[in-house]
Amino acid sequence: ELLADPDPEVRRTVADALGKIGHQSATTGLIAALDDREPAVRAAAAVALGRINDGSSGTALVAHLADASETVRAASALALGEIRLTAAHVKQILRLLHHPDAAVRVAASRALLSLEAVSISPELTSALEDTDAQVRQGAAAALGETGDARSVPSLVHLLRNDADGGVRAEAAFRLGKVGDRDALGPLSAVAEKDVNHTVREWARWAIRQITASSEFDSGNRQGQ
Repeated sequence: ELLADPDPEVRRTVADALGKIGHQSATTGLIAALDDREPAVRAAAAVALGRINDGSSGTALVAHLADASETVRAASALALGEIRLTAAHVKQILRLLHHPDAAVRVAASRALLSLEAVSISPELTSALEDTDAQVRQGAAAALGETGDARSVPSLVHLLRNDADGGVRAEAAFRLGKVGDRDALGPLSAVAEKDVNHTVREWARWAIRQITASSEFDSGNRQGQ
């Protein structure tokens, strides 16, 4: 079994090759490789499992959002966006938003962003108040990606009040994506007064997006 070869580079190469072949028969061996002593092998196994798209790897990949290696956490987060996850898997990821290690919470927020179907939940909205700015930004991104207008008040609160410019910029961007006109007032104020140039630019972009979308919808109604 080449995934057990003494040479870690051989193990990594094999994991990568199995992912490119994409056959589900490799899933069991690759799940085992997620526990390899070498981070590069674990990361390659995670990427490969994402390519194979076998839902049976979901639990193992969620567990490796708490891996000691940042590379493995990132690979696991991306892989989770490629496979068929159950509602139980999503709940497991949401629970990790409250892990004691901020790096794990960041990985969980990235995993949620990569998923196609994430809904507003208490775990996600409470992560907007995390002490770590990266977690707040990731949670804001995942929340905005839901496209749900109910996310607007929470995103507006971040836009107005968060101490971190990256979080405020993320909130502005996501408000532009959601496209709710209720955000225009707060966005206009931030576009004029925020101390951070990048935040002001994203607020202006969001205003253009929302305005253009509203004009398009109005034109369509008139044409019907």
